[in-house]
Amino acid sequence: MTPRDFALLAQEAYTARPDIGIADSASRAIVRRTAAGLVVAFPGTDNLDCWGADFDIMPVAVAGMGDVHRGFWQAWDAIAISVLVAIGSQPVTLVGHSLGAAIAILGGAALAVAGKPPVGVYGFEPPRVSPDLTIRTLLAKVPVKLYKNGNDLVPDVPLGWNHAALLTHIGRPILSIPNLEDHKLTRVIAALKE
Repeated sequence: MTPRDFALLAQEAYTARPDIGIADSASRAIVRRTAAGLVVAFPGTDNLDCWGADFDIMPVAVAGMGDVHRGFWQAWDAIAISVLVAIGSQPVTLVGHSLGAAIAILGGAALAVAGKPPVGVYGFEPPRVSPDLTIRTLLAKVPVKLYKNGNDLVPDVPLGWNHAALLTHIGRPILSIPNLEDHKLTRVIAALKE
């Protein structure tokens, strides 16, 4: 599967009924069997609960993972057991856009701490998840593919924090300054076709 295929699954996570979690919460996911194996995809911010998770940026210490973004961690933690049950012992790829990318990254790190690292993590327009480098270290042996389209502002926040891997820059900016138009998943998918 291509990065674009994974981005399309991230897009489907916004509109499909969640297989895990509650539709109007920040903690939800779809589970799909694909040519690349099992994929769990997390949608990004599209409701009030998601906005609450986004702005709950106080770092929280998580065993084995260092300090992480509290809102993102709580969104993952609320469905972690359900995700583990859904994947069982199968290899899994975690995918998401925006908030969903942050959840996929923290979920991947949690799986690595548990000794079951994911096959890969695909994050489209991910915000930063940690003020330290523990998550990056935990996922060093996992293919983590993070994409930033144009001049999207979201991958640049919280300021001074770190990504779990280097960003791959795609697409042409719609504006010459940091903006949210470049954040739209439809623009990401279009850029991945180029």
